[in-house]
Amino acid sequence: MPARGHGTVPLFNPSEPRELPHYFTELKFLFASCGVTKNAKKKALGIHYMDYNTSEQWLSMSEYQPYDASQPALLYSYDNWKHTVISLYPGTNAATKYSMADLDRIMGEAAHTNIKTIGQFADYYRKFYQ
Repeated sequence: MPARGHGTVPLFNPSEPRELPHYFTELKFLFASCGVTKNAKKKALGIHYMDYNTSEQWLSMSEYQPYDASQPALLYSYDNWKHTVISLYPGTNAATKYSMADLDRIMGEAAHTNIKTIGQFADYYRKFYQ
């Protein structure tokens, strides 16, 4: 696995929650290419690349804690932990990815912009379909 701060590590900015599923997709690719299969190692590496505040929050989750034989093993799985992390960030669910407020904002910006070139139209188009 690449070292923290290396240019190839997955990144997630908590102020951009829509990027979280992409972060976990990148981690999945790294786990596969580096042979990481253990739940505890995956969770540790998932937190390893985060900023201090985010890592502290993710570490404090009960799903992150070490395996407890008195509890169902599924509770401590990487996938369960990942699902719980994702649930902390509104807007990460594909069904609720964009709101009407997003559409209103984009259309409002376009209404006050004089689109004259194909490049300007392309910029608007990408914002609309982001």
